[in-house]
Amino acid sequence: MWRSIVVALVLASAALGWNRDEDVNVNSRYTVESVRVEGYRSSDISPALRSELEALVGQRFDPSLFDRVSARICRDLRVNKVSMKVSRGEQLEHVRVEFLVENQPGQRFDIAIPEMLYQSRQGVSGALEIRTDLAGHRLAFAILSDNNSKIERFSGIEARYSHDLGSKRVRFGFNFDSYHQQWNSSTVNAYALNPTVPGGLYRSRENYQPTLTFVLAEPLTLHVGAAFQSIEEQAPVMQREFDNAAAVTLAYHREWWTGNVARSSMNGDYVLRAATHLLDSDFVFVRNSVDLRYQFAAGKQTVLVTFLAGAISGEAPLFERFVLGNATTLRGWNKFDIAPLGGNRVVHGSVEYRWRWFEAFYDTGAVWNRGTHPDQKQGAGFGVRTTNKDALLLAVAFPLRSGRVDPIFIVGFNF
Repeated sequence: MWRSIVVALVLASAALGWNRDEDVNVNSRYTVESVRVEGYRSSDISPALRSELEALVGQRFDPSLFDRVSARICRDLRVNKVSMKVSRGEQLEHVRVEFLVENQPGQRFDIAIPEMLYQSRQGVSGALEIRTDLAGHRLAFAILSDNNSKIERFSGIEARYSHDLGSKRVRFGFNFDSYHQQWNSSTVNAYALNPTVPGGLYRSRENYQPTLTFVLAEPLTLHVGAAFQSIEEQAPVMQREFDNAAAVTLAYHREWWTGNVARSSMNGDYVLRAATHLLDSDFVFVRNSVDLRYQFAAGKQTVLVTFLAGAISGEAPLFERFVLGNATTLRGWNKFDIAPLGGNRVVHGSVEYRWRWFEAFYDTGAVWNRGTHPDQKQGAGFGVRTTNKDALLLAVAFPLRSGRVDPIFIVGFNF
């Protein structure tokens, strides 16, 4: 009798072990057909996390891998819990994976480097940010130094606050920024030849910006507010001036699948800034800009197309003017060689192809002032970019022009 019991237990253990192995083998047979994140506004998902999720499509389904991805989503979105749902795909032996975000109120705190960049002609730019969420009150504080996005290098602090007003479709936000400026010698020399540029060279500026955000529909978000900026000029004379402007941004974001194997996304921003004497502004201008980004991904391949256009009418200070020739536009060119004082007109387009870690890109565009002829320039380059959350880019870019070719090296992550 005892011998029979022992044999039965051994057979039962073997059967359980066989079932467990069979489940693992069965799971590994399936190919991931699609990956989605539900319960969270898709427009709030970072491009790095979105690329990481897209890279899972076409891989074999591994539960342990997707558990680790769930943990990364929690960290990136700063939520307490993410559950995973797996369902049968439309194709044979394919599955769909949905990550369900449960955004529970509570206290969260983290420190991050939202961007770090080196461009061989313009040096290092970067930021360190501290973020917390206290029962729905989102706070962020950053220290930064940026020589990429404006004509000048601006260094200082940024503080942001936001809170939902009754629902997730209406949000109040407030930004405070305080910067000190450093000017490149090319800009200083160009200003000496053209001292009538509005606002002149300034030593510091502060920005106070309240904003109301309305989620009109899942693809459309409207931001309405005002920016009150105090500028301490250093040339031609020491004085303080004010750039007070109404600010409106209409943001569009949509993602869709084609045949359950190819994923497309469209991001667009229309930004209007209007400074007027009604807001006690020393500057009077209207600044319009459109920024579009289309991405198509299938398997390990990605095509990215971007377009930028903008115009300023009236007299705007230097930090409002458009810039090309940095780590994201006209790569291979130096912004101080193109327009050391920026311009009040801009058009730019870019096409980028990525295969796994490799990428190649082509840029073309012009920045100029009203009444002058635009000088179109072109650039191209290639590099490698990782697809994880903290995406790392190593690239070399060249200006496409006759004569000497001077390459520009770009190294960065989270950008």
